[in-house]
Amino acid sequence: MKKFMAIFLSAILLCGCSQKNDTAEPTEATELPTEEATELTAEPVYNVFSSDRSIAVMIDNDGDSSRPHAGIEDAFLIYEMYVEGTATRLMAVFKGVDTPKIGPVRSSRHYFLDYALDCNALYAHAGWSPLAMEQISSMGVNNLNGLIYEPQYFWRERKYSGDYHSLYTSIENLTSLAEKLGYETESDVLPFNFTAEDVTFEGESATSLSFPYATFYKVTYEYDEETGFYTRYINSEYHSTQSGEKLSAEQIIIQFVSNYNLGDGSARQQLDTVGDGSAILVSNGVQVPLTWSRESRTSKLTFYTEDGEELTLDAMGQTYVQVIPPTMKYTIE
Repeated sequence: MKKFMAIFLSAILLCGCSQKNDTAEPTEATELPTEEATELTAEPVYNVFSSDRSIAVMIDNDGDSSRPHAGIEDAFLIYEMYVEGTATRLMAVFKGVDTPKIGPVRSSRHYFLDYALDCNALYAHAGWSPLAMEQISSMGVNNLNGLIYEPQYFWRERKYSGDYHSLYTSIENLTSLAEKLGYETESDVLPFNFTAEDVTFEGESATSLSFPYATFYKVTYEYDEETGFYTRYINSEYHSTQSGEKLSAEQIIIQFVSNYNLGDGSARQQLDTVGDGSAILVSNGVQVPLTWSRESRTSKLTFYTEDGEELTLDAMGQTYVQVIPPTMKYTIE
């Protein structure tokens, strides 16, 4: 399947171990669903080698009311990080795709800006924390704020009065807004070395992953040998989108980053995204130890394999970056 997909994308280009961290509390094991739903994510609709500039969208993930998400099955890259209250937020990055509905869109947190700049992305969000507002300007982020440009470029689909899990947009709207604001809409900058070739790795077994972000929220991945992809679950249920598509990842990067209270009188977090640290790549049913390095918040984050080479990734399936603290009791089996 993956080799077929590599040939497929190449044609497009021509035309245009059990491992556990035991420093946190265990969570109760739960069974994953066995019934069939829709097909797993297969051939990508995006093209990471497109001349279109990447668009990063902040995605609400605050409880069941924020889901199912819309459109993130079309993203080539999804980051997940803590925000306040042990909740997480996603940042979905799109390129070479025309997704008609994306959301719900939520507010910015300042440490996501570092990763948006890695992609040289147009950055879509709905409001911001005080520090994010300040740093979007000082760091030169080309932002698209839904609270300012609603309803022309963003729209509401409220399920009840006051529903804040309700703001949506589209690639067409975001591109039109970027043009209106005078932003560049073409760029070949990518956050990783992507290739259309089939990339394989050697390492210890990694067919089941678990990330207990909170007692009420756990992300797991299960490897499917037939497809070569990892099916993604939230609280033991398929992470499905509004289209009914079950999300899956070709590769998962686990980046260990310390986080702690920002100290501004709120529950907002600080993540230490600058410096050096450890990471793990999970792909093809195995895990590979990595290191990461970032010299400054506006310089590129780089991942390295044990031989000191910069990481190269297959562009055929979605890449997830799970940014977690070293104290999380994650498991890889």
